[in-house]
Amino acid sequence: MATWPGVSALPFAWSGAQWVTPAGELRDLPLVRRGMGEWLAAAVAELDTVQVAADKVREDLRIRLSEAYAAMDMATSDEEFERAYGMVGEVRRLLDFEASREVLARDLPLMHGVRAISSELLSATTARVSQLLSLASQFEEFRAPLRDPAEWVARLGAAPRTEHVRTALVWDAFTLAEPALATSLGTPAGKRLLFAAMDRRFGARRKFGGYDGWRGVALAG
Repeated sequence: MATWPGVSALPFAWSGAQWVTPAGELRDLPLVRRGMGEWLAAAVAELDTVQVAADKVREDLRIRLSEAYAAMDMATSDEEFERAYGMVGEVRRLLDFEASREVLARDLPLMHGVRAISSELLSATTARVSQLLSLASQFEEFRAPLRDPAEWVARLGAAPRTEHVRTALVWDAFTLAEPALATSLGTPAGKRLLFAAMDRRFGARRKFGGYDGWRGVALAG
């Protein structure tokens, strides 16, 4: 079930025959229409808020980076230069971390589409709403764009520390388990988000036998 920080759990799920609550209880179409429409609207609003905050953080970091470079240029002693050089490295690491947390709200056409579906669910005719929900029941893409690779990583099992897995196999396993999400992210952004989530759970990747990877990861878990 799709989740996002600040957004409640999806109120209804497709049982294979009809839309039900998370507990499996049936609801009439008007309730399903309103619940799904309002949830999509809340999800888009939250993503917009997260994106604005992330943009502000990145802009502040870029300003700090420029100031650190300027301090390197103006350093009059080795001590001042080393201090400024260390600040450059720290800010660049923070920028890389923020890039790894880039949210899908950057995909503006996608977000406009989700917002349009939300509006249509809340205002369209019953026949059109039934059609939209029918499509949503058939295609996982309806929920996939609002999921984060970290959710998949959180489900991975732990293996003995003597076991290790390379980055290429992690990406292959992710695209097999989450094909719609992997496609919507694209390979560069998808790997960046996925590997950052792997680093947070299993520790920074290291070189093992000539390739990057993580210790203690059970991909089938």
